[in-house]
Formats: sequence, structure tokens, C-alpha cells
Amino acid sequence: MLRYADTHNLTVGLPLDGKWELGGYPAYIDRRLIDPPLTSYNILGHHFRFSKSRLDEFMPVDTKYITILRSPVDNVESVFGFFQDQEPFQSDPKKDGLEGRRNSKGWMDSNEVTSRLGLFYQNPTQYFNTDTDWFFRSRNHMFFDNGLNILATDDQYIDSKIAELSATYTFVLLTDYFDESLILMKHLLCWDWSDVVYVKFKMRIAEAKSNITPELAEQIKTWNYADVKLYDYFNQTFWKKVEDFGFERMESMKYEFGLMQKKAEKDCIDSYVPFKKKPWILGAKLKRNPTDRCKHLAWSETVYGEHLRDKMYKTIPGLTKPSKEQKDALLSLFQQVADAALRVT
Repeated sequence: MLRYADTHNLTVGLPLDGKWELGGYPAYIDRRLIDPPLTSYNILGHHFRFSKSRLDEFMPVDTKYITILRSPVDNVESVFGFFQDQEPFQSDPKKDGLEGRRNSKGWMDSNEVTSRLGLFYQNPTQYFNTDTDWFFRSRNHMFFDNGLNILATDDQYIDSKIAELSATYTFVLLTDYFDESLILMKHLLCWDWSDVVYVKFKMRIAEAKSNITPELAEQIKTWNYADVKLYDYFNQTFWKKVEDFGFERMESMKYEFGLMQKKAEKDCIDSYVPFKKKPWILGAKLKRNPTDRCKHLAWSETVYGEHLRDKMYKTIPGLTKPSKEQKDALLSLFQQVADAALRVT
């Protein structure tokens, strides 16, 4: 999304300087906390909590809304693995027995991650606490990011909200079928192959992934009931879109797309190396003297955001960068808005 905006000189609503979350996340998106301060934007491509009514205040009426979902079991495992050093998963061992033993490299191996997940899901109500920062990461996280109540168990409420989302979203990608998703999105938006070719980054090493047993998978689905219903609905609609597109046509395009992916990786990537702050996560290291194309392929959303921020402040008439005092005031407001949402649905 950001690369497309860059290529076509579009305006992008960005997180505040120094933040990676957009609009006061985990609060509902707040236009005061979007940079630069424009009346509207062509693209919002960073992580924010969805609220159609908030977006209606400043996004064009013909805006296309696109999101991405993941199989709830895989999503739970991924969220826990990525945020293992943060709330609510970085727990007090004396309080709850989730010791979180880390290896000499500073992260939990697959056995420890699996053990902690298994302990939580044997009796999730023992550990789940809405008075804990970021508690929503441990129940129906996708439902939360779509602006909904994570404590919901009532089918009528869940189904009605899913129906509202279905009427709102132009397209829903699936992480589990990422290439197929991008091919459908390319077709839907009339994009080119160059707009959707990507290189992988933010990959967990194999030693840090859990071993999810069938029993644990069922426990995860039971606890994340709303996410399961959300995913199942859009999984069905996704495959109906593939059917309409044509299965043979999809397979042919997947093959073509795969060749482009391999070429991009061969042209641009030297190796995959651990992040300094999260050594169980791998990032792409570019080859020496990379082309602009390779840089843009490998930039994270935060790096790309800074590039777009500089570009917009230089090219949009009348737009001036905020002073230090203005930045500090906005960051303070962000903290107030975000903190107020950490413990409530």
C-alpha cells in the first residue's frame, strides 16, 4: 500500500513521528493523531483500530476498505510468539506460574512457548484479566482490531457485526493464502505485478514457533470464538471469489507470481538476520549497493512511513513540519488516548 502511494505520489495518513501505530492505537482511530494533518488522505496503510464512523469524518465517500485476517489458531500462536516479551504475555512468574524461561539468546524456544500456551489454554479464565495492559491480545485479537467487543459470545451480536464488516470491506485478504490474496487484490484494484511483488521480512525462526496439538488448537478456537466465526465467514467468501476468478487461472498466475518473487529475492536480498530487540524475528538484509527498487521492497512500514513523511512535507504546498513543542503535545495526546483504551473494550 505504501509503495503504491509512493509510486503514484498519493497522500498517506501516517503515525506520529516516533510511533508505529496509527491514530492512537489501541483506541479507535483518531484523526488528530494522524500525520500530516490533512483534510483527507488517499491511503491509510498502517495498523489502526477500525471504526467506519470515525473514518467517515475524513476519508472520501468512495474509499475502498481492505483488511487481512488469519486462521485464529495460527494468529494466536503468532501473536504470542511476536509479543512474548510484552504485556499481557510478559507475566509475573511469582503471580501466575508462567515462568517464561528464556534461553541464553534471550528468547523462548518452541518447547517453552508451547508450554506457556498450553498452560494458559488449560484454563484461560485463570489468567485473562481485562485490567491488564494489552489484554485484548490474548482473546479475539482480530475482532478487537476490527473495532468489536472481544468478550462477545452471543451469536446474534457476532453474526450481525460480521455482516456489517462484510458490507463495509471491499476485500479481505487471508494471511494463510497470501499470494492468492494479492493476485485477487491486484485484479480488483487494476494494479500491476510490480505493485504486489514483495520480499519477506519479520519472520520468526523455527526454534521459536510453538507445536500446536489438535487438543490445544480446539482450546484456542473455543476461547477465541468470535475470531473463529469472523475468519470462517471471510474464508468462505474468499474462496467464492477464487472460484469466480477461476481456479486454473489462479494456479497459472500463482506460478508466474512465484517466479517474480524469487527474482526479487535473488536481486535484492543478501540474507535474513535477527532484529536486535527481538532476536527470534528475522529481517531482510539487502545486498550491497541496493537499487531504489530493492530498498523500497525491503523497507518496513515504519521506514517507508518516514520516507513518505519527508516526501509529503517537501512537496505538499503550505504544509510545514510541526515544531518540537507541537510534536511533544501530540505525543502526549497519543499517550492519553492510547492508555485510555488499554484496559477497555
